Amino acid sequence: MKRLLSSLVAALCGIALAAPALLVSSTTPAAAANAGAEAQMLTLTNADRAANGLAPLVMDAGLTTIARSWSDQLMAAGTLSHNLSLASMLPSDWLTYGENVGMGSSPTTLETAFMNSPAHRANILGDYRQVGIGVDVRSDGTMFVTLDFMKTSGAVQAAACTSSNPPAVPSTAAARGYYVLGSDGGIFSYNAPFRGSVPGTGAIEPAALMAITPSQGGYWVLGRHGGVYSFGDAHYFGSVPGAATIDLKPTRTGNGYWILGQDGTVWNFGDARNLGSLPGVGVHTVAVKLVPTPSGNGYWILGQDGGIFSFGDAAFHGSLPGLHIANTSISMASTPSGQGYWVLGQDGGIFSFGDAAFHGSIPGIGCTSAQGVQLVSTVTGAGYYILSNDGRVFPFGDAPSYGQPASLNVSTLDLAVLHG
Repeated sequence: MKRLLSSLVAALCGIALAAPALLVSSTTPAAAANAGAEAQMLTLTNADRAANGLAPLVMDAGLTTIARSWSDQLMAAGTLSHNLSLASMLPSDWLTYGENVGMGSSPTTLETAFMNSPAHRANILGDYRQVGIGVDVRSDGTMFVTLDFMKTSGAVQAAACTSSNPPAVPSTAAARGYYVLGSDGGIFSYNAPFRGSVPGTGAIEPAALMAITPSQGGYWVLGRHGGVYSFGDAHYFGSVPGAATIDLKPTRTGNGYWILGQDGTVWNFGDARNLGSLPGVGVHTVAVKLVPTPSGNGYWILGQDGGIFSFGDAAFHGSLPGLHIANTSISMASTPSGQGYWVLGQDGGIFSFGDAAFHGSIPGIGCTSAQGVQLVSTVTGAGYYILSNDGRVFPFGDAPSYGQPASLNVSTLDLAVLHG
């Protein structure tokens, strides 16, 4: 044990102080922990581990307390240093540990700096099971971050699904109900009127997703083989039988829609205008989502690798490959202004671009078993829902909860929200 401790201390001393930021002294008092930034750091760290074939780290409450306390000290001092007493603060069954500290402008820039530093990268990709993260933000926006990594001899207890994200502020004005789509085209209604389902029509086609009409008086269900099923005041404008389809979005009038193919092909029906497609611009990737701009005069297409492709008046605000983040992307939502968007990773992590504010993520509440399948913003943009594959609906920000289909033991694919 003494030899192991000695080697660890040497390793810690060998970790260069990490961030690409000017060290400036400050007398600004330490602030409370920034849970939102901590959740983003966890998402980015586990995304880098996943890209290297490693299991995600579990947020440990004890380590988080230690990391937050150290970040408080770093910000109070206005400079970086390591917690040389860390070993004495860990549980007695620890086997290995490490620490990254840094200061920078955002979780993304900090994670990039860590991964570009061999010593810090070694910690992120190290043989650890648990992590504690503490982030403080100075009045000028500078973040002070501590990541404490650990592996113990005992079993790792996954954190309960209790939020360490920014506090929820649910509002019925943000969303007044939602539908959840099952893989067979079944519809589950929560504070929303049921208007029919694919099995109810006698059709047999695996579902891909659903979309609510602008009037909110009906919805469409898109089948994976190109079929379109209309319910309520949703009108049928056409379909693409035999095509591998993954998304349908209505126009602002509800008198048309776009259908997205898995290869990025866009089909337009009714008053929907075709503004471009991935094959049309020479891009060959798996497409996963089409998101119209608020004006209806453009759209973004999300690739499975997190790439964002803009058409019409859709502005480019960034992408995962542009941040050197390797994470399978599942869904995307635009802010009400169209000046930003969120991208959902397969692990339920959220990546924010432009004026999209971070309101929380599934990894940020310790639910490492949940796999994200859909992201939907509230009408205000001050919150969003994440749907997991097992039927759990996670509300963040001002998104209110109306119910969970998880108890029904069904495979869920999509979530559609009625605006307040």
